[in-house]
Amino acid sequence: MKQWWLAIALVLSIGTNIGVLTMLAIFHPRPNPQQQPVRPGNPGQLHLLADRLGLQAEVRQRFLERQRRLLRETGVPRKRIGEIRLALRAELISARPNRERIELLTREAADTFMQLERMLTDCVLETRALLPPEAETRYVELLSHLKIEGPGTLGRLPPAFWRWFRTGAPPPPLPPEVLPSEQAPGATGTAPLPGSAPSAAPPRTTAPPAAPPPP
Repeated sequence: MKQWWLAIALVLSIGTNIGVLTMLAIFHPRPNPQQQPVRPGNPGQLHLLADRLGLQAEVRQRFLERQRRLLRETGVPRKRIGEIRLALRAELISARPNRERIELLTREAADTFMQLERMLTDCVLETRALLPPEAETRYVELLSHLKIEGPGTLGRLPPAFWRWFRTGAPPPPLPPEVLPSEQAPGATGTAPLPGSAPSAAPPRTTAPPAAPPPP
């Protein structure tokens, strides 16, 4: 008899769990992949990044390997900087903060931050050097769109560019505030980005004629 009651309880428990899981699925649906932020430097986005740059054959492989190398190199420092921040917060909220340990943690955090930024800088410069001119222009333009996030990462694209990155559809016009300073409208001695309208030259002004000397 006890075995029957145990079987009935198990069935009821399974039914309850299924009901709970169903309610969770209803009220917490899976996010639409098309609504996920686009971070071109992430592992799952690298092939799309190579597509957007128009890379093929050997150049494509060299490009992908350089980006993967950045991910490998920055993995441990990025994990460490998170651990440092947790340890620092624990010290700051403790009953008796250890100033010496706080100083050591902040110094290590600064060193790790700079290490990650150097790794990213080296990757970007080496990437630009290996790309052909047209692909380099596209790469620089893409970098100008990115919103800066944590150290050692390229960042993320604004939502307006997600469809372009995923499908290759025509990108929206590039707003002036995200242009690199040397390519911003009004900058002198530089050419505008491909596809962007040249900035209008400022109107020339003439000085008023000098007043005649008094008699």
